Amino acid sequence: MDIVPLIYIKNRKLLGAVEGKTLSINELPESSDGETVYVKDFDGIEKNVPNLNIYQKLSDKHNMWIDAGPRTFGDVVDIVMAGANRITITGNLFPMKDVPNIKEVTDSMVYANADFEKELDIAFALPPGVDGLVVFNDKNQIGLDFKAGELLKAICIKYKVYASEVDENNISYWKNMGVAGVLLDLERFKLVNKDDFRS
Repeated sequence: MDIVPLIYIKNRKLLGAVEGKTLSINELPESSDGETVYVKDFDGIEKNVPNLNIYQKLSDKHNMWIDAGPRTFGDVVDIVMAGANRITITGNLFPMKDVPNIKEVTDSMVYANADFEKELDIAFALPPGVDGLVVFNDKNQIGLDFKAGELLKAICIKYKVYASEVDENNISYWKNMGVAGVLLDLERFKLVNKDDFRS
């Protein structure tokens, strides 16, 4: 199972947790073994102002998985050109029917953001070209809802699913659910021995 460090951009600042301290690019873990860093860009998602210049700087040393809320095909192209190896699209922002067009111009992997409380239909109707799902529902939302938990297990059989997590103590829970990986806030990522969770 992959454990991917998750960083945030908010108001043009890098953060190691949603309410964490401001980071410099040099504080990110080295990616000598091709390690990927997941970037959730709230400026892009909420304001449609992605931080392309920050992605370019980060991509010099890191494989980048960018979640910036692209709205159009042109937005996706900009994110890929800024250095993304993987991108996440959100169904209520980007038309899922346009995903196959992305694959015509890039080899970057494309993931769909699925909210188990609002967008279950996305999980069952992924168009060709979507490589997997990213779930930002926490362990309590999934664990307390038997139906959601069983649904997640079924989806993990069909697709590569990555779950976002803020507590390293919950990684084993996600592994037992069958996810391909966990996106773990950078502040907590530094505390984890990734070898403990490799399959």
